[in-house]
Amino acid sequence: MTILTIARRELEGFFFAPVAYAVGTLFLLLQGITFYLFALVLSSPQSGPGAVFSYFFGGTLLFWVSLLFLAAVVPMRLLAEERRSGTLEPLLTAPVTDVDVIVGKYLGALGFFVSLWFPTLVYVALVRGLGGPIEPGPIAAGYLGTLLEGGAFLALGTLASALTRNQIVAAVLSFVLGFGLLLVGILSVYVRGASPALAHVLEFLSPFRQMQDFSRGIVDSRHVVFLLSVIVMSLFGAVRALEARRWT
Repeated sequence: MTILTIARRELEGFFFAPVAYAVGTLFLLLQGITFYLFALVLSSPQSGPGAVFSYFFGGTLLFWVSLLFLAAVVPMRLLAEERRSGTLEPLLTAPVTDVDVIVGKYLGALGFFVSLWFPTLVYVALVRGLGGPIEPGPIAAGYLGTLLEGGAFLALGTLASALTRNQIVAAVLSFVLGFGLLLVGILSVYVRGASPALAHVLEFLSPFRQMQDFSRGIVDSRHVVFLLSVIVMSLFGAVRALEARRWT
C-alpha cells in the first residue's frame, strides 16, 4: 500500500462522509458571502476589477476563521478516529511505514481542502466577465498562498490527530495550534517598542503578512520555505507520535 493509495482512500472517505458535505456547504457559503461583500464595496471603477481578490485572500477575519475551522474539522478523524475504532492497527500491520500512513492521510486531507477551494474559481470568471481583463499573477499567487497556509494548518491538525484518540480533543488541539501560529503576527505589535528586531522577525513569520504579500502577487521564497518547514516539522512530529503509540 503506497502513499498515493492511502491518500486516495482517505480522500474517498471524505466524500462518502455526510459531515464533509456539511463542512463544504458551510465553507462555500462563507466564501460566497465574503466575495459578495467585497465585490459590492469594491465595485467602483477606481478600485479596479482585480482589487476584490487582494482582500479576498487573507484580507478579512473570515478567511482565517475558515482556515482554523477546516484545520480543526478536516484532519481530526485522520488518526484519532481510526485509533479509537481500532482500524488503525490493521493498517499499521500492512506493508507500510509510519511515514506512508502520515503523509498519505495528510495528502488526502489536503486534496479535500483543495476541492473546497476549487469552486471559488467561479469568482474569477465572474469578475472577468463583469470587469474585463484581470491580472492573473496576483490571483495565482493568492491561491498558492492559500494552499501553503492551508497545508501548514492541516499539518498541525494532523499532528494533533496523532496525539490523541478523541476527535473532539484533536479538533480543539488543532485549533489551539493554528491560533498560536496566528498569534505570532499579533505579538509583533506588542514587542515592537521593546525589541524592534524581534518584532520584525515575528512580523515576517506572521501568516497575515505572508498572505498580504501573496495577495499582491509577491511570492517571497522565504515565506514558501517557512510554510513548507511548518508542514515538514508537523508531519515529522506526527510520525514520531505514531511510532510512540505503536509500542504502547
